[in-house]
Amino acid sequence: MTLKDETLRCYFINKPDSPYFESSLFRDILSYLQTHTTKGKLKQTGRNFLLVVDDVDGMEKMHQFLSRMHVKVVGQPKQ
Repeated sequence: MTLKDETLRCYFINKPDSPYFESSLFRDILSYLQTHTTKGKLKQTGRNFLLVVDDVDGMEKMHQFLSRMHVKVVGQPKQ
């Protein structure tokens, strides 16, 4: 993960044939990006597949975005 110039980049595994890209978790991430946010998009550059989120002006906004996505994709964190 990198946060630079108000852009968050989250890198996925760089093996395009990985079973991860066929998993229900990855499908749920795609669904979340399509239905719950306009800030995030998936992008492929060379062999790298990444989630790019614009307008993230600091660690707090990054945490908020990732936490909301986590709750929708995985569920509430256990305490």
